[in-house]
Amino acid sequence: MRRDSNGMEQTFIFVIGTRAQLIKVAPILVECERRGLSAIVLMTGQHHETMQDLIQEFRITSPQIAALPATEHSTIRSLLRWLPAAYKGVKNRLREIGGEQTVLVHGDTLSTLLGAIVGRRCGAKVVHLESGLSSGRLLDPFPEEICRRLVFRMTDVAMCPSTEAVNYMKDNYKTEVVDTAGNTIVDAVALTGAAEVQRNIGAPYLVVSLHRFQNIYKKRRLVHLVSLMEDLSARFDVNFVLHPATRRRLESYKLLDRISLITRIHLRPRMGYKDFLYLAAGAECVLTDGGSNQEELAALGVPTIVMRAHTERLDGLGANIVMEADVKMGVKELILTGGHEDLRCLPAALPSHSPSTRIVGALLGGHLDTHR
Repeated sequence: MRRDSNGMEQTFIFVIGTRAQLIKVAPILVECERRGLSAIVLMTGQHHETMQDLIQEFRITSPQIAALPATEHSTIRSLLRWLPAAYKGVKNRLREIGGEQTVLVHGDTLSTLLGAIVGRRCGAKVVHLESGLSSGRLLDPFPEEICRRLVFRMTDVAMCPSTEAVNYMKDNYKTEVVDTAGNTIVDAVALTGAAEVQRNIGAPYLVVSLHRFQNIYKKRRLVHLVSLMEDLSARFDVNFVLHPATRRRLESYKLLDRISLITRIHLRPRMGYKDFLYLAAGAECVLTDGGSNQEELAALGVPTIVMRAHTERLDGLGANIVMEADVKMGVKELILTGGHEDLRCLPAALPSHSPSTRIVGALLGGHLDTHR
C-alpha cells in the first residue's frame, strides 16, 4: 500500500475510455498489482465493445468503476451527448473515492482530456502517460492533436516514451518530465507472445483497420479506400477489421453492401487484442490509420502502411513502416508489385527494461531521468 507523507493511502486512478488506452495501460496496472499498490480503473464509457474481454485477457484484477453506463459512441453527435454526462460521472466517482489521488490519463482521446480536466479541478495530481507526442499540426490528426496540447497544459507529470518527446515537453511546458525510455505497447505485445508468431504459410492475406476521422467521415476518401481494397482483393484475401464507427459510415454511404459482395474481402468484427496481433503478425501487409497499430507492428516487423499523411510517432519509420503520403507509386501499385516485401523486418528485440516498470517506479518516487 502506498501512503503519502501524511500517512494517507495514495490511490492511483486510471481514467480509461477506449480499447487502445486500456491495452497500453494494462501492463502498468499489472505492475501496480504485482507491487500491491492501490489502483482503480475508472471507465468513462467512451467504448463498450470488448472492453471486458481485454480486462480478462490481461488478467487485470484492480477494481473497476464506471463513470456512467458504457455504450458505443461511434458518431460525433453521440460523443457530444456523452461528454457532459461523462464529465459529471468522472467528477462524482473521484469525490466518492476520496483520499489522496493521482489521476493517470493516457494518450490523446476525449477521455484523456476529460480525465485531465476533472483531475485538475478535483485537486488530484495529473499524470499523462505517452506524453510529449505531437504532429506539429494543430488540426492533423483531428481532434487528437488538440486534445494532446490541452492535456499537456494540465499535466503535473509527463511520462514521455522517447527523447524527442522529453525534449518537446521540456521546451514547451512547465511540468515534471519523466523519460520512460519506450512505449508501454512493447510490454503489452510481450504479454501476448505475438512476436513469436510465424508469417502465414497458407494463402497470403492483408489486414485493414481504419477508424480515424479523416478517413471515414469524408465520403470521397472512404469510397477511395473501399475501391483500394477491392483492387487488392484481386490478388490477396483482405481481412477488414470493422470498428463500430467505420461500420456505421460504410452503412451511411451505402458502401457496406457493396463491399460485402466481394468474396475475398472478409469483414471481421473488432476482435480481442491477442487475436488481432496474431492475425496481423501473419499478414503480408497491414493498412492502418491507428497510432497504436503503428507501434505494435513496428515491434512485430510486419510491412505496414499508415493510411495518413502525417504521424506523431517515429516507431518503425525507415524500417517496416511507411506513410501513405510517402508511397510515390501509390499503395495499390506497391502491394500488387510486391514492393511491400522490402519493408519486412525481423520482430524487434524487446528492450532490456520495461517502460511500465519505469513508470510505476517513477510514480513511487524513483528518479528515472526526471527533468524540470
